[in-house]
Amino acid sequence: MIISLTDAKKLNSTIEQEDLDAFEQSVRGLTNNNFQNTAVRFSGISLEEPNLIKVNDSIKGLRKGDTLEVNYSSYNDGLYTVEEILEDSIKVAEESFLDEKSSELMITLVKYPTDIKKGIKKLIEYDKKMASKVGIKSETISRMSTTYYDVSAAENTDGYPSNLLSFLEKYKKMRW
Repeated sequence: MIISLTDAKKLNSTIEQEDLDAFEQSVRGLTNNNFQNTAVRFSGISLEEPNLIKVNDSIKGLRKGDTLEVNYSSYNDGLYTVEEILEDSIKVAEESFLDEKSSELMITLVKYPTDIKKGIKKLIEYDKKMASKVGIKSETISRMSTTYYDVSAAENTDGYPSNLLSFLEKYKKMRW
C-alpha cells in the first residue's frame, strides 16, 4: 500500500481501503512501474491457506505493513500486505490464498518513493475539497457569485487535473 488507511483517514474521514487500492492501481497503471525492490525478493515459495507465504530462505528486509507482490502464480498474483513475519513464513492481511507451490513463484517487496506518497495525499485532499463541487462551474446566489475551476477532458487524467498527477512523470516506464 502506498499509505495506510489510518494515515488516509486523517486527511479524509470518509476514505475507504478500496479507494486507496484504486489509487495504488492507478499509480501502477499510469506509470507502468511496479515499484519493486528486487533486493528483497524470494523465489521458490509456496502459498498456503488461509494467508501464509512459506519461504525457503531466511526472511530479511521486510517489516509489518510492507507491500509484497506475488508473481508467476496461476491463482494468486497480486499485492499483499505483511501482517506478521514468522520464522519461515510471512502472514499477509488479505483474503485466503489458493494453495500453490511452484519453483517459478516469487514475492518481491514493493516500495513507493516519498514523493509518490505525498502525491497520493494531495489527491486525497483534492477529493475531499472538490468532490462536492463536481459538475458546478458557476453558481450565483443573491449578488454572490462563485465559479469553480473548469477542467476539460484534455486537461485531466482519471478525473484529476493533469498538474496534480505531475509527480508521476519521472516514474513512467515505456510500455512494450
